[in-house]
Amino acid sequence: MAYTSWSFNVSQTVGSPSVVTITAVVTGTDSNVTQRRVYLQTNSGEFLVPTGVSTEYNEWSISGASVDIDCLDKDYGLRVVVEWLDVSDVVLYDDEQFVGLTLYNESFDYLTTQLMASNKLLINDNNFWKNKSKLRTLIDAGNNAISFASDLDNAQSCYDGATALRDGSQYLFNGNS
Repeated sequence: MAYTSWSFNVSQTVGSPSVVTITAVVTGTDSNVTQRRVYLQTNSGEFLVPTGVSTEYNEWSISGASVDIDCLDKDYGLRVVVEWLDVSDVVLYDDEQFVGLTLYNESFDYLTTQLMASNKLLINDNNFWKNKSKLRTLIDAGNNAISFASDLDNAQSCYDGATALRDGSQYLFNGNS
């Protein structure tokens, strides 16, 4: 028997922004499938793998419904490919998705929301509000580049802009207003 459908979901977990979780969504069975590989490719063509992995792909045991891959150091727009292979490394099935993984900047955006909630005067601080709005716009614009056009270049540009705001937060988000 063969798979009648094969796909996967990509997610991140709050508190662990460096980890990408891939979960299989497969209908049917195929005893010829003995292994899976996950490729996480950036807009520049680089493949993301955890430290110590020497291949361009991440191995995923066929017995696991999902795999956690700890390889992100910032937010990325990625081309994710999962391959289901046989014992001879022949690809039997594959699927591709373009995703935005934005938990670093989303977590920071929520932190600024908490800061604002605890200090109501920040809403009147033009620099705080301008930078918070810019952060949200950059995250959303990157997500739109992915969902509307699978555009990793523009998505990454937006995510990197949001990361620059997060990295400069001590100068851009004055919580003492």
